[in-house]
Amino acid sequence: MMASSHSFNRSIMMMMMMMLLVASIIIPHSEAKVSSGKVHLSGAQTESTLVKFAVGASSTGKIDVLLTSYGMYENELELKMHIYADEEWPAVKRSTLCSQKVRYAQTSLPIVFDYKGMMPDTRPGKKKTDRAEIYTSRIQTEIENPPSGRLAQGKERKDRSRYFYFLIDDCSLERYNHDDKAPDITFDATVLNGTDHLPADEAGIGFLLVLTLAFSGALALLLLFKLVRTIGGEVHVAILIVIAACGCNAASSLCELIHRSVFAANGVGSYSMDALSSHFEALSDSMVALILLSIGGGWTLPSDVKGDGFQSESGVNKLMKGVRNPAGSLIDFITSRGVSGTGTGGFVALSLIVVHAGLAQWGRTFDDDFDTYHALEHPPGRALMFLRVLLGLVFITGVGMIRSSGRCPPSLMSFLTKFGLVGLSYFASLPGVSLFCKTLPYYQRHQALHWGAAIVQACSLASLTWLFIGNADASAYHRLSRVGKDA
Repeated sequence: MMASSHSFNRSIMMMMMMMLLVASIIIPHSEAKVSSGKVHLSGAQTESTLVKFAVGASSTGKIDVLLTSYGMYENELELKMHIYADEEWPAVKRSTLCSQKVRYAQTSLPIVFDYKGMMPDTRPGKKKTDRAEIYTSRIQTEIENPPSGRLAQGKERKDRSRYFYFLIDDCSLERYNHDDKAPDITFDATVLNGTDHLPADEAGIGFLLVLTLAFSGALALLLLFKLVRTIGGEVHVAILIVIAACGCNAASSLCELIHRSVFAANGVGSYSMDALSSHFEALSDSMVALILLSIGGGWTLPSDVKGDGFQSESGVNKLMKGVRNPAGSLIDFITSRGVSGTGTGGFVALSLIVVHAGLAQWGRTFDDDFDTYHALEHPPGRALMFLRVLLGLVFITGVGMIRSSGRCPPSLMSFLTKFGLVGLSYFASLPGVSLFCKTLPYYQRHQALHWGAAIVQACSLASLTWLFIGNADASAYHRLSRVGKDA
């Protein structure tokens, strides 16, 4: 599929306008994301986690929590806020009774509500005219890191970055049946890492985002330079997709840097910038997957080289028909206004984009302060890992069909072997990085996952850029591919 280079600027402008339009529709309009939520304690759920926060080594964390009760909490005797360190957290999760869990707490603080009067009921689902008895309690305390005291095994606590978990609980609820006397409670929590709003597990991530922004921008400029050199000739639309993938990756880093700078200043950040970062990252991932699947299936190669696929496995051929080139099928379908193009391939391409966007938006439902698109502790991250494995199987099958067509030159066979390994490593990278991160201490996993995902994405974009800017002597693929060649 060729596109005239003089229409490049118009195509890019249309793509940017489409992305901004989609972003304005799917992203909720909110000025900030705050650490807040709703709690309702009961005999079945005697505790609730308010917030998790990482405090740096040799530092003092600070928390300020405002609790609002919609009605009187009649029995406050055992209503407390407990703070746990990450060493004890696995034992807390394993314990079944509230009375067992609180034994591992570093700090226990009583919660006492003060009556504020009849005030508007601001809970979701309530009318503007509804009013309720409002009680509030404010807790302010400091957390030393490392905490005082030894571990259960008698070992000294290491001076390192450490997660702290802040919970409220009422252990009396598991002994006495007074669930109906436990009102709804909302909270607003502000936590500081020393004097910094940024948690300790975000250390070094800002530098990584700057590197990603610069690297992705440089790749996009290299491809743009190739387009400028082909003015008056023909340019394959695959180059435009790779430019868009590089641009989206850079835009994701830029939006997250803006969010971090605002968060560091006020502890709130910019929800819109953080959400845009997730969606740009998801869009870049979907474009990389589309390009790898399509090139692995023979897109940009002459038809006499691609052949018909596995000669002895007609079932596989039927299954892979139209799926081998999702990007090309989608482009053909759009440019022909539905007249031509493979419906199956176009559907696969659209599905990939929609699924990635859906996973990014799903990640927005988790109350984390920063982009959770690759966060494997949440279901969207694990779903993304499964999707990568599935796409890897489709990719390697497509490459195998080209190699087994009976028309593939020996020189191209060697290239396809290497390309298949590179592409498969990309699709398997997220599961691989996640398995590696599980071998690390818990407090190091967040940073390791960010660096691993960023390196994998950078390598994939660099490989695709090399495919489209290399000359005919670079590889057998470059000698046969139609990319960048005049019509």
